[in-house]
Amino acid sequence: MIERVVVLSTGDELMTGRVVDTNSTAIASRLAALGISVPAVLKVGDDRERLLWALRTARDLGDLVIGTGGLGPTADDLTTEIVAQFIGRKLKEDTAAADGLRQRFASRKIDWTENNLKQALFPEGSTIIPNPAGTAPGFRVDIGGGKQLVWLSGVPREMSAMMTETILPWIRQQQTAQHQALACTFKLYGLTESKLDDLLHSVNLGNEAKLSFRAHYPDLSLRLAVTSGEHRGLNFVRLHDQILNLLGGYIYAEGDTPLEEVVGQLLMETRQTLALAESCTGGYISHRITSVPGSSNYYFGGAVTYANDAKKRFLGVQPETLDKHGAVSRETALEMSQGIREQTGASIALSVTGIAGPSGGTPDKPVGTVWMSISMGNFHDARTFQFTGDRERIIQGTSQAALNWLRTTLLG
Repeated sequence: MIERVVVLSTGDELMTGRVVDTNSTAIASRLAALGISVPAVLKVGDDRERLLWALRTARDLGDLVIGTGGLGPTADDLTTEIVAQFIGRKLKEDTAAADGLRQRFASRKIDWTENNLKQALFPEGSTIIPNPAGTAPGFRVDIGGGKQLVWLSGVPREMSAMMTETILPWIRQQQTAQHQALACTFKLYGLTESKLDDLLHSVNLGNEAKLSFRAHYPDLSLRLAVTSGEHRGLNFVRLHDQILNLLGGYIYAEGDTPLEEVVGQLLMETRQTLALAESCTGGYISHRITSVPGSSNYYFGGAVTYANDAKKRFLGVQPETLDKHGAVSRETALEMSQGIREQTGASIALSVTGIAGPSGGTPDKPVGTVWMSISMGNFHDARTFQFTGDRERIIQGTSQAALNWLRTTLLG
């Protein structure tokens, strides 16, 4: 039974800040979805003594250790050798892994060097973990005390493929049905963490359930997990429904569905087509919309009109509107949404115009002031928002607010 997993990331590049460790975050997130606790995430450089210390610490804290990095062919790739030393076993070449490496290099017409065989050496007794996205296989091995170590490639794309295809299915097999957690994630818009916590005070979790908050601007997520108890199924349904009733329209999705995908699904269901007119976001909302597969079924196109001349030429914004009210105004936003709708023939249009900073603000319109407008059927309205933070944060906040307003409009 696996209840606690320690994640271990290695590499000098992680310690100098040259590379951001996204692997540990991704692994911890996927383990949390299975109801598995991550008591610690350890990061060490390519140093023998520090890695041995990390392995000892990780084994003490977890039922399973998942490590990444250091499986390559170069001299600083020490992982496999040090793991073998840690558990007191010899390294042994895996014939199938060695043949696979040679074939992979030959099929890609890449020069073969003998140091690549280092990637086919594993501690005796290891189970080889295929790497469908790269050259270096991983391995799983017993590290004593009924505990196991899994080691994966440090390349994020490769690590993710190895987790999906091999490790997560293996972990699920280790968990008996009566111990598997019941869990779900709610994605929210329009609440702060403190307000969300306040709204949930009346929820009686008992000893078997847990709520976890995750703020990753502009997203806010709430995770419910019921890990044990004789009536855990009933408890999960009760708590799930209670949270739905408490949070209502703040919830835009359950699971990992991003807001742009939710909007796309609603556009498909309501048989609407969309066009965008963006100023301060510079096409970022269009990027989010078109990142969803199949978006060509409902997205007609858009215009990025930073300059006033572009707003006049491509969207039909009247010169007197800009002269009297300025580019960041209700009136301009309304004309932008109407203009892009007429230009494209889409059934619904969204426009945004604002001041993303760091300069350009005034006492009346400080940096972070944004006007948005939606034009759909007989509905034509505009709203103003005030965002804080740097330029990137303002653009992200604007895109999330715009997509959420579009979502609620489509819901009627």
